[in-house]
Amino acid sequence: MATSPVRVAIDGAQVKTGDRIHFELVSFMKELGWTTTQASGSWQATYMNKCIDGAIEIHSAPGQGDVTAALSNGHTLIAEAKKGPLSRSKASQEYPLMREAIGQLMTIENIPDKPFLSIAVPHSPKFAELAERWRRAPLISQAGIKILTVAQSGEVHGF
Repeated sequence: MATSPVRVAIDGAQVKTGDRIHFELVSFMKELGWTTTQASGSWQATYMNKCIDGAIEIHSAPGQGDVTAALSNGHTLIAEAKKGPLSRSKASQEYPLMREAIGQLMTIENIPDKPFLSIAVPHSPKFAELAERWRRAPLISQAGIKILTVAQSGEVHGF
């Protein structure tokens, strides 16, 4: 589906601050079969997987979308992604997380021709319920924003 490396933006502070490592991104990618030929050991690199035709480019440039890729249909995927709870709680984080993602998506400055605008959130009962309802919201629909929920298995709903 992607005709170019999938570009993933990660805030450097989520990986490392000072000498403190918060997320071993290179090790995580390696466990999933993704390696880089970059000798520096930097987590900002292009990763390849011998079992998959394609690449993932991880960078820390803000304001471009969390995930971007040229698609085979000529569109460019731009997705803002949010983490969130997988089970219901009294303090509903889902509403503000989805609103924040939509706001971030709507304020990206450089939009390519034929953008495929989307937000991606975990597939949980509450996120799925909100996504189903918000997909029918007139302005979301008119703007062409897709609300995607992503299951732990990798299955994407709402494409």
